[in-house]
Amino acid sequence: MTDAALIVLIGTKAQFIKTAPVLRELDVQKVPYRLVYTGQHSETFEALEACFGTRPPDEVLVPDTEAATKSALLGWSARFWRAVAARARSEEWRGCRIGVVHGDTMSTLFGAMATRYCGGRVAHIEAGLRSPKLMDPFPEEIIRRCVSRLSKLHFAPDSTAAANLAHVRGKVIDTGGNTLRDALRLALAAVEPGMSEGGIGGYGVVSIHRNENLSNAGDFDLLMGEVVRASAVMPLKFVLHPATRARLRTTGWMDRLRLNQGLELMERMNYPDFVRLLVGSSCLLTDGGSNQEEAAMLGLPTLLLRRATERPDGLGGNVVLSGLQPRIIRDFVENNAHRRWTLQAIGTDSPSAAIVRVLRSEMHASG
Repeated sequence: MTDAALIVLIGTKAQFIKTAPVLRELDVQKVPYRLVYTGQHSETFEALEACFGTRPPDEVLVPDTEAATKSALLGWSARFWRAVAARARSEEWRGCRIGVVHGDTMSTLFGAMATRYCGGRVAHIEAGLRSPKLMDPFPEEIIRRCVSRLSKLHFAPDSTAAANLAHVRGKVIDTGGNTLRDALRLALAAVEPGMSEGGIGGYGVVSIHRNENLSNAGDFDLLMGEVVRASAVMPLKFVLHPATRARLRTTGWMDRLRLNQGLELMERMNYPDFVRLLVGSSCLLTDGGSNQEEAAMLGLPTLLLRRATERPDGLGGNVVLSGLQPRIIRDFVENNAHRRWTLQAIGTDSPSAAIVRVLRSEMHASG
């Protein structure tokens, strides 16, 4: 087996965080692999490698880029396919038997397509998430359905996701949890040992980056107005994704947010530091799916800044869906400002280990 027989493709920060435990487990189980960064996002990858103890990539298909805007995404796409075509012509990836992709980003779709183009089978981690609407969320739902058609190994995080894949081709494996569980457990080890209570910092955390919110001018203005209003109730730390930062600048909201003393605009940080920030917060206001999953596992009071969600994590418990209704947003902020909460224990079963056991078996079977 060569290190090109199993290729792992990663493009975004969220993908790295959720795939890093799989990379660690591949090393533990001594499964050779080729690590490829697509280059869709490059910000903080070196810091993440250090945090998780993973090795640098074997190659970066599109180096020195950050596809945070539509024009940048288009440019990255063209360079990605030129890089893949060059590797196919040189037969550099000729030995690829399995290509591992994660989630529902453009890197997921392109990685799956590139794997098939080079003759390999696609293994999709976090498979089976579904929305009843093809165009909502966009483009994530379209990507999920396309990748399911391309994949032969579907690693579903729970029984609901596995049931959504009942009619797909290939093997469906219920991993009994999201790989984020492993990443979160690693990050919590860096937080004060024995901590059982969150919210000691008395601040709230904000994270807004989904296309559905950034691309809709009315919804974006509504959310920024509610962030300003919430900052008058409790101190807020707004963690800015590159796409969010670009949107704030083009709309003039960046200067307006900077005028609020109760609002701190923060750069993205390495994962253990972000988890520490969450644990110290009284509540989280976010539109992120990974943030929703993290909050559900931690027990952190969370307001989901979306009209609807296809993810069940935490709903009916510590996660509240806002529907982008101002009254729900304001009530949540009033009820959770300066709140303390109980930090939940993270499960010990490892979805990443389950995934690698299957990958190792498949590689040996096809060898």
